[in-house]
Amino acid sequence: MFADDIALRDWKISVKGKRLAVDETRKNFENADSIEIDVLSTMVNEKMVSGELKIVVDKSETLFVVDVLKFNENGKIIAIHAYLGRDD
Repeated sequence: MFADDIALRDWKISVKGKRLAVDETRKNFENADSIEIDVLSTMVNEKMVSGELKIVVDKSETLFVVDVLKFNENGKIIAIHAYLGRDD
């Protein structure tokens, strides 16, 4: 799923490489008792997809996030950029 040279960036961290990206993704799920994700909207083109998400962590913290994923010619994810929004 992830390319070896993936870049993962959000409002807290920026890492490069498959191992680091997998580790950061794993931490997000391990640090929460529950995570609910609602996809509010999506946009797709040939090598990119973005999704507007409502994420509820531990039934108490609500995040509005836009994730932008870029793919290489083999369909592997080469970049994930996450942007934190507001709830208004």
